[in-house]
This record gives sequence, C-alpha cells and structure tokens, in this order.
Amino acid sequence: MVKKEIQLLQDQINKLDDKGFDLESWKIYTIGLLDRLFGHNSHKINQMKELKYDFSSWSLRDTSGNPDSIKKKARVIVESAIREIEHFGLPDNGKSKSEEPTNLVTEILKDELKGSEYKRMMKIINENKSKDVKSELLFEFISNIDTETKDQIILNLLKQI
Repeated sequence: MVKKEIQLLQDQINKLDDKGFDLESWKIYTIGLLDRLFGHNSHKINQMKELKYDFSSWSLRDTSGNPDSIKKKARVIVESAIREIEHFGLPDNGKSKSEEPTNLVTEILKDELKGSEYKRMMKIINENKSKDVKSELLFEFISNIDTETKDQIILNLLKQI
C-alpha cells in the first residue's frame, strides 16, 4: 500500500520537470494528495500553499521568487514526505476518516454552545431512547438556542468545507 503513495508523490516530483508545468494546478493536486496522506493540518500542506512565483521588484533582487527556486522548494517538500513515509510509514492519528467529521462537529458545538447547553445536548444524544424520541428532544433543544449561536455554528461548519 505504501508503494502506491510513494509512487504518486514521485510522479508529482517528475511533473516539476514537465515543459508545460503549471504551479497552481500542480499544487492543487499535490495538496490534495498530502491532505489524504498526512491530514488536513499537515505542515507540508502549509508549506505547499506558501509556494508562489513572486515577480515584484524586490524578488528580482534575490532568487526566492524565481521558477527554479520554487520548483526546488516544491521538490524538497515532496521528497521529505516520501522519506517520512519510507522511514515511519503512513501517519495514523488513531482515528478513522469517518470519525473526523463527527469530531469536527463536536468541537464546533463545544466551542459555540454554553457549557450547560453542550452537556444537555450530549445527554440527549447519549440517552438510551429511540431515534424518534431523540430527534424530538434535539429539535426542542435546537429551538431554544439563540439565533446568533446557531448562525455561528453554521458559519464555522461552512468554513470547514
């Protein structure tokens, strides 16, 4: 399984030398790949997002914004990802991918609701009752939350997309 991931990353390194290389398209694919392999909060993704050509007058005085320098940085980032996988294997955060959205929603609710509201909501969710009864109780609970808090919860959820 690890061989496939390494090959995908190696393919991205090889694309750096393509004649019609487009940095932004390359970054989109590579960031998606790194996200899948290392998680959304990986420092490699942040480093990749920072890569851009800079043609301002200041950048012309040094080499940090020229195409070859950008490609070199990109190559180093992807090569470090390959080395990390070779030496340590793929990261395992102890969570399955299906748990991540649930944890994200839980964190947002915990941040936006008052402590007592959050405890009441979790009590409803964890009660040993039918789905219909839980749905009614949760609907009533949600109806009693102020509009500003509901708006903030929705906004925070949408920012994660």
